[in-house]
Amino acid sequence: MAEPAESTTAVAQPPGPAPHAELKAKIKAAFSIFDKDEKQECDVREIGTIVRSLNIYPTEKQLQRWIHEIEEEEATGFIKYEKFEPLAVKLLTEEALSHKRHAEDEIVKAFQVLDEDKKGYLEADELQRLMTQYGEKFSSDEVKEMLTAAVDVELGRVFYEDYAELLAADS
Repeated sequence: MAEPAESTTAVAQPPGPAPHAELKAKIKAAFSIFDKDEKQECDVREIGTIVRSLNIYPTEKQLQRWIHEIEEEEATGFIKYEKFEPLAVKLLTEEALSHKRHAEDEIVKAFQVLDEDKKGYLEADELQRLMTQYGEKFSSDEVKEMLTAAVDVELGRVFYEDYAELLAADS
């Protein structure tokens, strides 16, 4: 008499890559740019840049809270990738809606509030003053980076409809 075939209780795995594999690859690529020594860590001061490169735009307070969550108990000035990745996955999945880029029309409306004369542009020096003196103040490096991308070099103006389009574009 033939013996019955052994039954297996293995659970079938869905075909395809692991959950969030594409997301993790994107996170790893962004982090690696700042992992200059290839030690799976980066300077804590670069975390904001990495997060923003992933199209998440937190307030400075939110960013500091997230950094505190993933820092070592004794701060070293560096963040390890193994701690950054789970946070980034969480931000890109669960919390994505609250930190996504604003729609282009919302950005234009914000600039229009600043453009009292309805000219369609702001002078670069005026925008720099507003960004460093009111609301959530930007650092000089953040302002410099923003103005480099936003200012019409010949005229010294930020034509905000063009800039809003750039800000709202998905990378």
